Amino acid sequence: MRNASNETADDILRAIGHGDPPEDLYGIEGSRLYDKITAADLSELPEILGAARKTTGPILELAAGSGRITRALLALGRPLTAVDSSPEMLQMLRERAATRSFNPQGVAVDVIEADMSRLHVDDKFGCIVLGASSVTLLSPEQRRELFRRVRDRLSPDGRFVLTVLDAEQSGQQPHDQGGTKAGYSVLDANSILFTIERRDPGNGTRHVTMIKVDFDEGRTYRSSAYASEIAYVRNEVIEAELTAEGLHVRERRAVRIPSLVRSLNGVEMWVCGT
Repeated sequence: MRNASNETADDILRAIGHGDPPEDLYGIEGSRLYDKITAADLSELPEILGAARKTTGPILELAAGSGRITRALLALGRPLTAVDSSPEMLQMLRERAATRSFNPQGVAVDVIEADMSRLHVDDKFGCIVLGASSVTLLSPEQRRELFRRVRDRLSPDGRFVLTVLDAEQSGQQPHDQGGTKAGYSVLDANSILFTIERRDPGNGTRHVTMIKVDFDEGRTYRSSAYASEIAYVRNEVIEAELTAEGLHVRERRAVRIPSLVRSLNGVEMWVCGT
């Protein structure tokens, strides 16, 4: 039996005969997979929605993706601007926002394809939301630029609501000798998903690879692989960057994640103001 230290993305890809390099997780096919595996994920929603309810005025959601958090925010009945850099995910969101099941109040939704750290909008917002610890997708320079733009787009009493995953907390989980952990889940009756995370402390990043295997009749199968890179950033660093751009953490709250993964115990929601 092979030990855990050998269960890397390359090992699994070779074992199943997948020769192509992983595609971007936020590309066309990767976006569909990401949407499928997060469709029933209610993580963060109670905390984010509770904080947003305390604000007034239009809402700006950053890194909105295909609308996991958007759907909850639309329940507030306030105009919403959704921003993401993935055209595939935004197309899914655009189609859903036009349906009564997703948007029962018929709230006006403005969908913008843009890098959130370079977003140009003229409006002021009572609430700006950045969920799923998506701030870790950005470099230090991008984070600072984002925080400047958030500060400028907040109304005087507005709030910036974001979730963060502390690098020190997440680093406490058991890793194998290569800094890699792998697991699998059953997507449906015909599909298995392998998820491999490799931590690179030297570069302060975590490489995530998802390998999907679809089984056909006759015991044949098809495979696809997707990858993304996430930064490991200590909360104290993010807070210092916020403060440097004129934003201050007014409230902190632990986010309850329905998962046995110890690293997710470190997720917090921050509510920031100027």
